[in-house]
Amino acid sequence: MKQLRIALVFVGLLLTAGANAAESRAVEININGMGPAVDDAAFTTVKQVIGSAIANGVIDQFIVYGYGDEGGFSACAQASSRNKGFVAFVKQLRSIMPNPATTAYTLNPVTACTPVSAPSAL
Repeated sequence: MKQLRIALVFVGLLLTAGANAAESRAVEININGMGPAVDDAAFTTVKQVIGSAIANGVIDQFIVYGYGDEGGFSACAQASSRNKGFVAFVKQLRSIMPNPATTAYTLNPVTACTPVSAPSAL
């Protein structure tokens, strides 16, 4: 009986994760240096993957939220409704493994990118 409950909980978690992934039409991307400079090879690869996705119509919207002092950035990429390659794009980003001693790298699925408001005039 205990094994059945564990199996049902596991199936429930898988279904919830699948539903959340289906709702996630955007991904927040954070790659920043942690004192030493950001891992240049990984940073270059992240930029190439994003650029390719933009050029191929996979991403509808790309917003940079800020830049790191040691290199890198925080941004959000939102899926295009006209292209089905967003899941593969996120999978490709997840395959990038920067040096953990120099670089913080996270991907956070979200339903949509948060718009950035323009700075107010003084």
